[in-house]
Amino acid sequence: MCNDGSMTPAEQRILDAALRLYTAKGTTELTISELAAEANVARGTLYRYVDSMDELFDKVVANFSADLHQRVADSFESLDDPATRLSTGVRMWIRYAQEHPDMGRFAVRFGQTAESLRAVLTGPTMQDLENGFSTGRFPVDQALAPNVAALIIGTTISAMWMVLDGRQTWREAGSATAELLLRALGIDPAEARDISRIPLPDLHPD
Repeated sequence: MCNDGSMTPAEQRILDAALRLYTAKGTTELTISELAAEANVARGTLYRYVDSMDELFDKVVANFSADLHQRVADSFESLDDPATRLSTGVRMWIRYAQEHPDMGRFAVRFGQTAESLRAVLTGPTMQDLENGFSTGRFPVDQALAPNVAALIIGTTISAMWMVLDGRQTWREAGSATAELLLRALGIDPAEARDISRIPLPDLHPD
């Protein structure tokens, strides 16, 4: 890394290459040779930035997490209503997948199976759910929170896949997914539809 904590161009190329390879192969097992070739760096450069191939996946997830939270979560910090926050977050994740397809495909491939990535995706969701349960906004048994979080992540990832596969636009998939989830959480159908169609804030800039 650079002295200010930011990544060097070579390090960013390595992480971007690893993300593409993980997604294309559908496995977290990569070799030094294929990673060096995909990143277009010398093996010596690779060894300088990658301490262990076993730790590389978590580095890619951390990079994904930093980008996701800076550019998506930070964009709606001013929203207070748990239902609006949840709907907005789901729709923005789906839009994010459209605008950043490599990261979107990575989330689709590993979002439900890799614990480190799953934790990234469920973090904001659990906060909004807990707030919604505690305030009575979501009239659902709070004991079901883990199941509801799994439903939200699975449904959102499925919507990302539909967008990346060209089956729906991100607007269609985002609003439909958010509306269904809010209704599942006990929000009145008409209100759920209205909330799921509130204009989205701009993504936080790169």
